[in-house]
Amino acid sequence: MQILKRGIFLSIFLLSASCETQNSSDDQIITNDIEEDSSKLNEIDINNSSVSKFSFLALGDSYTIGEGVEESKRWPNQFIDIAYEKGLYFEKPKIIAQTGWKTYDLLNAINETNFTKKYDYVSLLIGVNNQFNSRSIYEFEEDLDKIMDKIDIIRKNNGSTIIISIPDWGYTPFAESYNRDTISYEINLFNKSLKNFADKNDIKYVDVTEISRKTLNEDNLLASDNLHPNGLMYLEWAKKIYEKWID
Repeated sequence: MQILKRGIFLSIFLLSASCETQNSSDDQIITNDIEEDSSKLNEIDINNSSVSKFSFLALGDSYTIGEGVEESKRWPNQFIDIAYEKGLYFEKPKIIAQTGWKTYDLLNAINETNFTKKYDYVSLLIGVNNQFNSRSIYEFEEDLDKIMDKIDIIRKNNGSTIIISIPDWGYTPFAESYNRDTISYEINLFNKSLKNFADKNDIKYVDVTEISRKTLNEDNLLASDNLHPNGLMYLEWAKKIYEKWID
């Protein structure tokens, strides 16, 4: 199917010029160096320093860094809050993600990162910018194999990985002037490839795409840019990811 050209949207979607939020520094890779305000995890560190905590590495793009929301509302941060409430303790997640990243951008960032330890849990949510930029499924799948090779090196031998489906931005108000059917069709193709990749590598897979499609009728689930999820939707993702990954 002929993929529509979206020149004007490109600069907005990839650079997130419309977002004036806590993610004010474009081109920033989120790492553990950022201070948390008053997380439950810090309380654990202070009061229960002997508690064994799991390490968590989250890889992705704007949906993992949480474009448009404060740090505590990103889905990886809400994920570890859910785990804490259920008696499972995680360190603050290390996030390697940036708005606009395609699979090969993420792969380059992983190659340039000096990992000082291996991780118990690794998540991967990537591909929306491959779809948007009309990159081929073949290239996408090649990059996924390379990323998986890297994940195998940086996770512990008994570590766990989960693949998260690509959300459907075509259901957001921001996309109202574009062909929603075409966007959804392409997102479905990429997600089918992701699911096949997960099955082939015996990796857990969780579908958050259907949750993302609720925004067509529930704009209270969106950030101020009318494109990215807000904390409420990320909480729904975090709950579903936890149920699929941990429970």
